[in-house]
Amino acid sequence: MGLNKAVQNLQNGYAHLLGMMILMVDENRCSQTEVSYPKRLFEDALFKQIVDLIPNPSKIKNTVFVEIIPGLKTLIAPVETGLSKPFYLIGGVLVEEGTVEVVKKYLLEHSEGVHFVGYLEMFPIVSKEEKEEILSAFQQLSESIQSIYQSQQHVDVYQRKTSKTEWVAEQISNESFNLDLLLHQFKELRSELDFIGVALQKEHEKYVILHFLDSRNAPIKGKEITIGEGFFGQVIVTEEYSHWTNIQEDPRLLPYKENGLFPRSLYCQPIKIGGQTKALLFGGSEKEEAHFDVTDIRHLASLIGIFLNQQTMRDSFQNHLLQLSAFNEIFSAMTNVQNMKRVLYILIDMGMNLLSGTFACVLYKDVQEECKLSILSRGMKNDFLAYYGRDLGKRYFAAENVNMTKGVFHQLDNGSLVYEMPITFRSQVFGVLSIGVRNEEEVTPYIPFLSSMGIVGGISISLLEKEQAPQSDEKIIHVFTKLLEKQQPAKYELSQQAIDLVSGFGQHIGLTSQQIHTIKNAIVLSFYEEEIWQDSIVEKETQELMAQFYHTNEVEHVSLKVLFILLHHIGVKLDPRIKDDPLLHKFEEWESRNYMVEMVIPLEEQVAAGLEEEEIKKKLNLSNREMEVLAQVLNGLNNREIAQSLFISDHTVKNHMTNILQKLGVTDRAQAIAKVYQMGYSPK
Repeated sequence: MGLNKAVQNLQNGYAHLLGMMILMVDENRCSQTEVSYPKRLFEDALFKQIVDLIPNPSKIKNTVFVEIIPGLKTLIAPVETGLSKPFYLIGGVLVEEGTVEVVKKYLLEHSEGVHFVGYLEMFPIVSKEEKEEILSAFQQLSESIQSIYQSQQHVDVYQRKTSKTEWVAEQISNESFNLDLLLHQFKELRSELDFIGVALQKEHEKYVILHFLDSRNAPIKGKEITIGEGFFGQVIVTEEYSHWTNIQEDPRLLPYKENGLFPRSLYCQPIKIGGQTKALLFGGSEKEEAHFDVTDIRHLASLIGIFLNQQTMRDSFQNHLLQLSAFNEIFSAMTNVQNMKRVLYILIDMGMNLLSGTFACVLYKDVQEECKLSILSRGMKNDFLAYYGRDLGKRYFAAENVNMTKGVFHQLDNGSLVYEMPITFRSQVFGVLSIGVRNEEEVTPYIPFLSSMGIVGGISISLLEKEQAPQSDEKIIHVFTKLLEKQQPAKYELSQQAIDLVSGFGQHIGLTSQQIHTIKNAIVLSFYEEEIWQDSIVEKETQELMAQFYHTNEVEHVSLKVLFILLHHIGVKLDPRIKDDPLLHKFEEWESRNYMVEMVIPLEEQVAAGLEEEEIKKKLNLSNREMEVLAQVLNGLNNREIAQSLFISDHTVKNHMTNILQKLGVTDRAQAIAKVYQMGYSPK
């Protein structure tokens, strides 16, 4: 059903319901619908006379009765259609109860009323109560027609948006497409916008307005935006959408007013690429009231982000291909080099050539002596090299909280700028590549490639270290374990019971990972005669522990005590020397406590005997707000629902959840829920 037909049908229905003629006109009294008649018949000319007698409709703001001739009342109601100007519903004519004879006499005595005398009996005669009911119903008709127009507007806007989006999707990969075209399409859809623009990041702390559309051609392009300053600088800091209203007197507008821009309201949306704000989308209005559609703005920001990302990829595609080719060649060479210094010189040469560096050096740990740092360089004088090497050592090998995976720019005392790239593999730092550069902008495009080179260097050095490291007993212990499993399964089960206890108890009493590893080896070997394995074991720690196990009379060393305690526990070697040893009693207490923790207890029993809210809050060191968030999580609410329930933002909920997970020592909310219930707490 079309818009006009729907409005006409609704108008016809109310005309029969109210028993009056109804028509919709514009402010010039031109008909917008056909006259709707009740069951009684009237002439069109009559209603035209009624419309002509109504005072200026544009002055009427609410549904009211208008007396066109004394005693003859007509209804008029404005209808906001969302078009340039409103329409007006006109309904009538009504006569109030008890006034018919008086009205008839007036009509007969006055020329302007004579024409209405013949219709007087056909006009509805209403009481004051009926009059109020008719007024209310007419108001409902006005609002209903208004809703029809507004719904159609939403449909029209949606169709225009869909059409524009389809056009953008088709054109965005076209090389002739640009941001000005995209902004123009968006501005056409949003009548409230007087201007729209995009600022792009040019330096680390500077953004420049490079795209701008308005009706005055204000000279805004080229203006710089600094982090934290002005409206837009604030958005760079917060990284969140912001809007401002009634700002015409705000001093932050002075730079824009000087260029002929006088906004009363503004919005600004950060555009993120790779998790960083790379651009700003902004717009504004010079009208008294302007309402910005945040959803549409964010959709446009997403499209701009896609376009910028695609443009960057297109611009750097050939460069990446060249880097990839070079990377493959260098990776092949570095992984086949058998000399560590040769690997490092490849890194130095590559860094200098790639960045046209003035000098380069590598500070690295010696493979044989980890406490010793060495440095190789090209282009750096010896007197400064020693000083800089010590500084690098302090910052990368002495500092505890340094970021070991990302390269950084560093200003030397002589004013030179260097880019320092850690050489890493699996979170281990083997060295630092430092290259003298002219400025940060020249280096930025090559940072991902340099990071890859740092990792390749780390892999190469790691491989060399493994080749030079002494052999381990891992394979031979595995063989003895398999033999025990096949030939003596009962003993194999006992050995596994003891091995399962080593890590937990060892950590409990403060053993190192190497000590725990050695005890595990010794448990397996203790099931064999010494002559069977003694020529096969190469690890010094395991040899020494087994020698004590077989030949010493005194059980003094903690690793030997733990070995005897575990064998005693599984019933293999009941040695009287450890019978009264305090460490045995400590193990028995630990094992008993550990056993109780491992018991499976129904959830209902845990909760019934569980902790109260104050106890769990104190035990986990939770704040009041964190406790409230945790309770909502246990009740099954997601972040959005928690935010609505506690009247806080989604971002705040995320921060609280991060703190809660850290305090619980878990990585996700499922683990958090399980752990809290295991501790015996459930929300009221």
